[in-house]
Amino acid sequence: SATRICSALGQEDDCPLTVREGRDYLEARYIGAKQPDEIVPASDGECRIELQNVWFRYEKNSPDILRGASMEVKSGEIFALLGGNGAGKTTTLNLIAGLSRPYRGRVLVDGKPVDRYSGDSLYRERLAQLPQNPRTLFLKSTVAEDLADAAEIYPPDRREDAIRAVTKLLEIEPLLSVHPYDLSGGEIQLCALAKLLLRRPRILLLDEPTKGLDAAAKERLRILLAELAADGMAILAVTHDVEFAAEAAHRCALFFDGEVLSADTPARFFGENNFYTTAASRMARGLWRSAVTPGQVIACAKAELAEKGDAT
Repeated sequence: SATRICSALGQEDDCPLTVREGRDYLEARYIGAKQPDEIVPASDGECRIELQNVWFRYEKNSPDILRGASMEVKSGEIFALLGGNGAGKTTTLNLIAGLSRPYRGRVLVDGKPVDRYSGDSLYRERLAQLPQNPRTLFLKSTVAEDLADAAEIYPPDRREDAIRAVTKLLEIEPLLSVHPYDLSGGEIQLCALAKLLLRRPRILLLDEPTKGLDAAAKERLRILLAELAADGMAILAVTHDVEFAAEAAHRCALFFDGEVLSADTPARFFGENNFYTTAASRMARGLWRSAVTPGQVIACAKAELAEKGDAT
């Protein structure tokens, strides 16, 4: 982030490499006169996922993984759930997908308890989950065969067009003839997402969606998720990638000690968090507190330079 920010601001030589160096660079040149505009997500979307005081443990005498967890995800929203390893993020996705059941509290999808969807094929059609190991989604000898299998929900004359559209969208055309187990970590992520999108879900659960992706692929994924959300999809992503969450999500929350805490916009969630935050936020903390992505820091710095230029 430090190199990206300073390069964009004209520091071509001797770019800072660390957060500390980046902060020193910014503090020596800017005064924080221009704060970024905060984008507040719309609050009128229909509630698609809801956890109500959910408690869960894997065995009767084992420790609780979820301890009164509550949260909501609405249509048209990208909700990022962050937290440490073993905190319970993946368990939360499995509860929503109906793979596990809480012993107390309720998990609702479209206003209906998940445990009442047993045998309801429409539930599986409107909800799709990208698991932590996406290879488990593949059963055929090539990616193309797996996508063709997923496209069987379309009329026969529309299947090829549907596959062509999703492969072009994710830029995975060269991978169609490859065996899924021969793909790299990033490639299997994108192919798995393509298979899920062919099902046309209205709710998308993502477990570490940026794992194995390079910067360009992450940006394509961010744009894709924004388009899906704009079309009304509800997207819940659990991730360790704070930078991606800050740039992609409408709201972020921290899973800690069995609960979902501090659900808020990325600017407030990361800007007010001294420990669990982005590199850009650490660099800009003393100047632009609500600037939590490299793009926001760059925009604030350029706006300040423009104001100085106008004043002279």
